[in-house]
Parts: sequence; structure tokens; C-alpha cells
Amino acid sequence: MSREPKRQNHPKSVYLIGIFVWLIILFVGAGVVNHLAFSSRGPGLLIPLVKKIRKQVPILAALRKPGETEEHRHFHHFIELPRLPEALRSTCGICHPDLAHNKTRKIRAMLNMHTNYLACETCHLKKEEGRTVVYKWFSPVEKNPRGPFFGTSYDPNTGELEMVQDHFSKITPFFAENGQLKTVAHEQDAPMARDYMKIRDRLTPEQRKDETRRFHVDTLEKGQDCQACHSTKGLLDFKALGFSPKRAIDIEELNIKGMITKYDEFYLPDLFK
Repeated sequence: MSREPKRQNHPKSVYLIGIFVWLIILFVGAGVVNHLAFSSRGPGLLIPLVKKIRKQVPILAALRKPGETEEHRHFHHFIELPRLPEALRSTCGICHPDLAHNKTRKIRAMLNMHTNYLACETCHLKKEEGRTVVYKWFSPVEKNPRGPFFGTSYDPNTGELEMVQDHFSKITPFFAENGQLKTVAHEQDAPMARDYMKIRDRLTPEQRKDETRRFHVDTLEKGQDCQACHSTKGLLDFKALGFSPKRAIDIEELNIKGMITKYDEFYLPDLFK
């Protein structure tokens, strides 16, 4: 009578090794599938299908939007600031957006940053001989703003610009007339500018140019040079305007013109390639 060989029990370590090997195989397989089908760095064979499905299900985009917006806000550190009522905004705001500098891509962000501190006329005012110009802080919501004003000092704890309660005051030119100072800035009391905005799209380029020239009689198309303010003997007396000594020195000695004229391209290390 023949006997079958007795089955031997394998050690438990063999089963554990087998499970570990299968987990590695599954993990590698999932990575390969993801790379071929969904990764933007691979063929992405199924990416068009996924995008098509997402387009067909609007609720997915609606659910995803708040998260993307929050990530964007967190990365850029957005701060919600109060906005002036339309009637109190500068006359310039009738035609120009808040970030009016957009022609020169290289420096437009730098120029738009200055709108936090300066009225448009501070840089674009056309000087007249025999007319005295004084630069002061002007606020459309307060007759004699006293500050502290944004951009005038550093926060000793963070080293960044100190946040203030006054979000509307800006350095503005005043004309000295008969012993009094008259602000150059105007609130939105220009009916001609409002009428122009209503018909602007129906005018020819030549007509637009003629009309806008009438609104800019006292202003320069190109603003002041950087060194007009960023120097020790510039247009603005930063000490008189309430800037802290350190902040005033930093502004006066900032060679912003050199940064613009010397460097045409900026290179970043290839850390993420």
C-alpha cells in the first residue's frame, strides 16, 4: 500500500516574505498605471477622459473651486482691505483701474505697488513755473489725517511694514495759493469724464486721443523718474511726512533704478526640475 508524502508546514516567515513581495508588486504596478494613465509627466493616456468627465459634472468643479481659491489666497497672503465708496474715489478712477500700470511688463507690478502710498498726481503732475507744490498726506474720508500711515515704519516683531488703521491716506501734491494749500486730487466730480466713458466705445482712436488729452492738461503721461523720490534730495521730505528714520533711509538709498536698467532677465536655480 503506497503512502502519500506528508505535507510539510512552511515557516511563517515564508508567508510574510511572500505578502511583502506581493505588496511591492502591487505598489509598483499602481505607480506604473498612474504614470501611464494620469501623470502629467507621463503619457497621460486617460487625462483627456478625466477632464471630459469633470466638464460633464459641474458640481465637481463647484466643489473643487473653494479649495483652489483658499490655496491661492493662502499662498499669496491676501489681506481684505476696505474699499472707498465710488463717489469718494479719485477722478482718475473713472477711466483707469486701481492697477493702472500695465504697459511695461517688466516694472508694472513695481509701479502699481506705489498706488498704496501715492496719489496718481504725485508722479504724474505737470509742474508749472512760479507755482509752489507741497506734498502732504490726503484722505478723502478725513479732512486732516494724522496717521500713522501705511508704509512709514516697520513692525519691530516681523520686520515687515507695519499695518495701520488708515487705509485711504496717500501722499498727494497741494498747490500753495494765497497762503492756503489746495489739493490737486479731485473726487469723482468730473461729469465730462463720466460722459466720455459712456460713449468711448463708439469713438474712433483719434477722437479718443483728443478727448483724453483734455482730461490730462495738468498731468504727464510718463511719471517721474525713480530717482526723483528715491534719493536724499528728492521731491518728498520723508521725515516731514512721518516716515521713521530707518524707513526713510531705506527708501532714499534704494537703487531701484539700477535694478531696472541693469538687469533684463532674472534666473532662478533649477531646484524643481
